Amino acid sequence: MRSLISWLFLVPWMVQAQEVPADPEPFEEKKLEWNGNLDAKYTAFHMDRGSALYKLQFVDAAASSAYLSQYRIEPYLNADYQTKDLGFHLKTHATYFSEDEASVDLFEAYGSYNPSFNSTLQAGKRVYNWGKGYAFNPVGYVNPVKDPENPELAQAGLLSASFEYVKSFSSPHLQTFSLHLVVVPPPPDLLNRYAEVQYTGFAVKGYVLLWDTDVDIIGFYRKDDRKQLGFDLSRNLRENIEIHAELSYSQGSSMYSITNGGLQEVRRDQYSSLAGFRYLHESNTTIIAEYYYNGGGMNPAEFETYVGFLTNAANSGNGVVAQQALGVSQRYFRGSTLMRDYLYVKLAIPEPFDWLYFTPSLYSIYNLNDRSFLVSASLSYKPITNVEFILWPTILTGTETSEFGGKMVRQRIEAWLRVYF
Repeated sequence: MRSLISWLFLVPWMVQAQEVPADPEPFEEKKLEWNGNLDAKYTAFHMDRGSALYKLQFVDAAASSAYLSQYRIEPYLNADYQTKDLGFHLKTHATYFSEDEASVDLFEAYGSYNPSFNSTLQAGKRVYNWGKGYAFNPVGYVNPVKDPENPELAQAGLLSASFEYVKSFSSPHLQTFSLHLVVVPPPPDLLNRYAEVQYTGFAVKGYVLLWDTDVDIIGFYRKDDRKQLGFDLSRNLRENIEIHAELSYSQGSSMYSITNGGLQEVRRDQYSSLAGFRYLHESNTTIIAEYYYNGGGMNPAEFETYVGFLTNAANSGNGVVAQQALGVSQRYFRGSTLMRDYLYVKLAIPEPFDWLYFTPSLYSIYNLNDRSFLVSASLSYKPITNVEFILWPTILTGTETSEFGGKMVRQRIEAWLRVYF
């Protein structure tokens, strides 16, 4: 750890000693920008009252119909202050259901300093977007957990400090090189304020644009936690065809399953991978397809045992047992990809039939292990610059013991009004 910390502080000095500074472009001395949006979202749900997850989630609630609704507002407020060398960036989000149910989240709040034209120091809470995948990122070790149903959804960042160095070359083979080092403090577990220094995490990403191919080598290390090493690449085969891939290796990763009616944790090495492409037609129609292998997921037999565990708890009539099973599900099996093999496909067609300002898209996530899937369509209409209407229906299908078929929602339809400022 000591050698890694020393290297972190030596890199800026080495860069400044060897690099001939380029003349920066003219920069406005001070600039403050505010922006954001307000989302009003109404959702109608068709619930599956026979699913184990529904029975566990609503165990203490009064009997309700299979059709529920939800209305909420979500304001987003962003601020950016930038001078020639210094910057401050803020992103906030709030969710309001009622006077008794509201929350405020700090997505990003970090400062940046440019010691040279090619280097940047940052500290605070920020969002990283490592990896080349659209719906999944096996190598996104410091990324927020992505929701494949809405990969572009803004999410909370990570408390960290980082140094990034970027250099361009005139070589026809190597065009760009960058090095990104991130220090991740451990989450506080003593009085919710203090943590052990020895559990500090370190992440590194080396990037090259080599022969017109984007390549990243990514690593993450933390004592008594999994050690991870990843690789990704992206390349345009033609102007309208892009391919990308990711490969991740995790040493001693925790894998959870249900054995003999109880939770079992096994630590083992695992691999996860992703392969995909993006195609842009001359009509601006975009197709994205990705295959994702989740090395930490359950096989069909393990998932069936997990569903049986939830079903037994839901039908036990014991509130304590039901609450314990729900807690296990929400803590250890809360991901959106609990099994191993998934296929993601998305089709977006801007302004079809010359319908101005209207962009429909259709996507599906298919579980190759149990053949369950969801299908969803996002219908966006933006008649003026600062107003957008979105209609978002979703259907989930599969057997009762499958991943998508066993969820507590069968169908849902969302209506959004989004106002930008």
